[in-house]
Amino acid sequence: MDNKEHYKPIHLLLICLSILIMHQRFAFGLMSRGNHTKILCITKEREALLEFKRGLIDEYNLLSSWGNDECCSWRGVECSNTTGHILVLNLRIGTTESTPDGPKDLILTGNITSSLGKLQYLKYLDLSSNNFGGDGPIPKFIGYFKRLEYLNLTSRYRVFTGIIPLQLQNLTSLRTLDLRGNYLTVNCLEWLSHLVHLEYLDLSLSNVQAKNWLQEISKLPNLRELHLSGCQLPKIIPSSLILANISSSCLSILDISSNRYSSPAINSWLFNLTSLTSLDLSDNDLGQMSGGFGYLKSLEHLNLFGSGIQGGIPRSLGNLSRLRSLDASNNYLLSQPFSELLDLLSGSNRSLDFLSFEGNALTGSLINLTRFSSLRELRLRENSLNGIFHESFRKISNLEYLDLSNNQMTGSLPDLAFFPSLRELHLQSNHFYGMIPQGLGKLSELKILDVSFNRLQGLPDSLGQLSKLKILDVSFNGLKGLPESLGQLFDLESFDASNNLLEGTISESHFSNLCNLKSLKLSSNSLTWNVSVDWIPCFQLQVISLSSCNLGPLFPKWLQTQNSYSFLDISVASISDTMPSWFTKLPSMLYFLNLSYNQISGKIQDLSANNIGSIVIDLGYNNFSGPLPTFPHLVSELRVDNNKFSGSLNSICKIRYPVTLDLSNNLLSGEIPDCWALMSVPTVLNVANNHISGSIPYSLCSSTSLSSLYVRNNNLSGQFPVSLKNCQGLKVLDLGRNRLSGNIPEWIGTKLAGLGILSLRFNEFSGSIPPSICQLQFIQILDLSGNHLSGRIPKCFSNFTALRLLQDGSSVNNDFNPLAGRGILVYKGNAFVQWKNKESEYRNTLWLLKTIDLSSNKLVGDIPKDFSRMNALLSLNLSRNNLTGNIIEGIGLMKMLEALDLSGNHLSGKIPVGLANLTFLSVLDLSKNNLSGRIPSSTQLQGFDPSTYGGNIQLCGPPLPACPTFAPPNPNVGYDSTGQENDDDDEFPSKEFYISMALGFIVAFWGILGSLYFNDSWRNAYFKWLNGCQNWLHLSSSVCFARLKAKLRA
Repeated sequence: MDNKEHYKPIHLLLICLSILIMHQRFAFGLMSRGNHTKILCITKEREALLEFKRGLIDEYNLLSSWGNDECCSWRGVECSNTTGHILVLNLRIGTTESTPDGPKDLILTGNITSSLGKLQYLKYLDLSSNNFGGDGPIPKFIGYFKRLEYLNLTSRYRVFTGIIPLQLQNLTSLRTLDLRGNYLTVNCLEWLSHLVHLEYLDLSLSNVQAKNWLQEISKLPNLRELHLSGCQLPKIIPSSLILANISSSCLSILDISSNRYSSPAINSWLFNLTSLTSLDLSDNDLGQMSGGFGYLKSLEHLNLFGSGIQGGIPRSLGNLSRLRSLDASNNYLLSQPFSELLDLLSGSNRSLDFLSFEGNALTGSLINLTRFSSLRELRLRENSLNGIFHESFRKISNLEYLDLSNNQMTGSLPDLAFFPSLRELHLQSNHFYGMIPQGLGKLSELKILDVSFNRLQGLPDSLGQLSKLKILDVSFNGLKGLPESLGQLFDLESFDASNNLLEGTISESHFSNLCNLKSLKLSSNSLTWNVSVDWIPCFQLQVISLSSCNLGPLFPKWLQTQNSYSFLDISVASISDTMPSWFTKLPSMLYFLNLSYNQISGKIQDLSANNIGSIVIDLGYNNFSGPLPTFPHLVSELRVDNNKFSGSLNSICKIRYPVTLDLSNNLLSGEIPDCWALMSVPTVLNVANNHISGSIPYSLCSSTSLSSLYVRNNNLSGQFPVSLKNCQGLKVLDLGRNRLSGNIPEWIGTKLAGLGILSLRFNEFSGSIPPSICQLQFIQILDLSGNHLSGRIPKCFSNFTALRLLQDGSSVNNDFNPLAGRGILVYKGNAFVQWKNKESEYRNTLWLLKTIDLSSNKLVGDIPKDFSRMNALLSLNLSRNNLTGNIIEGIGLMKMLEALDLSGNHLSGKIPVGLANLTFLSVLDLSKNNLSGRIPSSTQLQGFDPSTYGGNIQLCGPPLPACPTFAPPNPNVGYDSTGQENDDDDEFPSKEFYISMALGFIVAFWGILGSLYFNDSWRNAYFKWLNGCQNWLHLSSSVCFARLKAKLRA
């Protein structure tokens, strides 16, 4: 008891002391808080920031807070709570703004002034993702922030260039240095060794020229993360490997991608970095993959994308038991079965989370993946997988992303209920067939389903259970119907069922719950749209593609409720109504409008009031009438062909930047307007089949943009348009069926040297064909028929290189590409061509034709021999001229010829035997000439109708009457017009020849055989002689074989 009483005062003292200490701490805390509220930023540092701001261009007012007295509250600025000194300056804004041209980065520009050097207490400086400096060097004063621990000058705009300043060696406290994206030059790295605390270094996209780069980096004892992507790293010096292998033991993350390194150059260093957890070797030239990767047992992330791996994956990768992600896409893993790859990776079957082998040549089937219990993402697109999607998944898979697209997989789909965690499933561009199984409805997390470009026949009713589905693409299959449950996909944003076999009716019930739908594509089906006239859908579509659906006969009024669409295609939709006035108010974001191939009639109101950007408008193949409306100023492609528009073309002058203008097949009149100097000259101008008069204006050729000009079947008159002399970019020129006259100008072969198609057919041109036309080496279609051309055919047509084959039998590859158009639709053009005795309009196959048509003129002389060198020519028509002489002997060399018409001339002599060798020849007309002799024998020539050879009275032989077997000598036969003797090799043998041949055979055969048969002594002598010959042969061969064996033994 006494002891307890003794310690009572001590206990009371301790309690009092504790209360006193707590009171002091509380009071100090209040004082600290009070002092903090009173501390302001240092005036000197505030003025430094304001001076720095004056050197910037703040277009988006990002630094609006930089104005009040308290700089510590400014955006991106942090100060010390005790001293008020600025410790952090972070101007990495990192925000974007939506604009009509797409998202736009909100950044600062201007110059970094030296006033920042006054912030001597700065520990954190981030100026990244802005546009400072204007391709200048890194400011040297940054090297004087001795307290700096974090420096980030990364750029997406190539801000800093030049050599990294040596002053950075003064930043001895630096832990993070990030200079990526600046295209700096690194001549030396000795300064780097002073940064002994550095843990993170990124010099990506710098030009590292220091040969001892590895040796210097190895001197950083605390380096944990190193990024040298795209640095053009020099080869590793062997002497630096010793230090590197000792000093790089702390390195955890390494990125040396895009350096075109090969395996031997880096293996000896890499495989000693046993602490690596992440390694990026993408975009290199590794070649055969080394087994040394198995030593990196701590590795969790390995990126080998596009690293040039050849052969296969080494077995040592099975040692990487911690591997979480492997990307070996875009390599040369040729014909390696996918099942073998999975076996090689079995060591990481519990850790592997991400696996990608896209863009290789893997084969086989998709086998059981459930042994990889952690696998969440599998990418196998663009391989050669040719097996089936196995049904043996009797275990639940944890896959969330599966991409098997662009392979050759076949068979039916398995029960997808074993993939309940899937968020994205990509199976497009394979050969899957049958019904999608009902198990699809179990994928409750599925957001994207793409099974396009397969052979699937149906969707399951369970489709409506995919409550989170946002994108559904079943296009280019064989679907014949849509399930009613489609209307239960409340979150669906994009639905594409185009190019199927869908039939039946689409009603309001299909869309009643699809209020989030933004893209609807049902084109190229046989669906009938059955909705009420006043239907107001709950969605606002951005993409409407209903081509070939039956939306008519009335113009769909529900489109009036859609205010946000950017793409509208209701072509071939059986609409036979007039265009309503409300439709002319187009959404501002519209860039594609297609109403073609309907029966829409009436006038079109002014469309220029719409404030929209670049747009494609196709109103072709309707019944629109009246004058051409004024279109939006930024129309890039305008097609109003095959309507009934009348009046002038002047309204097109208000279009600023046209690429394609197709006004053909209307009732337009007047001249082509001379306004092209005020607007961009289009690539394609088609005004064919109208009532255009006058000539071609000079301004149309004010630039080389014009590639294709079609003015066929109009009322142009006068000489060949001199204005075309400046259209030096022309590849297609069609002036056929006008009233142009005079000579074809000499300059056509020099000024229009790029022409691939030239049609002047059925005009009134006269004079001779200018020899300069032979300079059109890219010509594929040359049509000068139906004019009054005279003189001889130039003997230089063999200069048309596009009409000649190469030695390997392939066609000459020219850069002639008449598929003009830089917009959404490819403009294929059209032309009337006399092909196989029929005049037809060619469109899609026009560019495959290679023809020359000089028919219906007044040409004289013989056919030039060099025609035979045009061995890629498909059709040659020289009919209805005054040509003389023989058919060229070398015509048999024109092996690709399918149609030949030489009728209506004065050709004489025999049909060349080589003509029988033209195996593709299907149309031939040699009628109305002076040909003679026997028609050469061949299945080809005898198969033509006799009219092919009609009017040649001296021709004979099938299919004409047979040639006479005997005829009295004709003193004129055997001599040509010059009196020289011709060969008669083709004349049929006479009766005397066969009689003499029969007598000779009888005398020779029975003279020998009969004497042996009737004379015993001759017969015995003959067979005795045969036996002697046999014995001699046997003895000689035995001696030869014996000598040969003796030599071989020796």
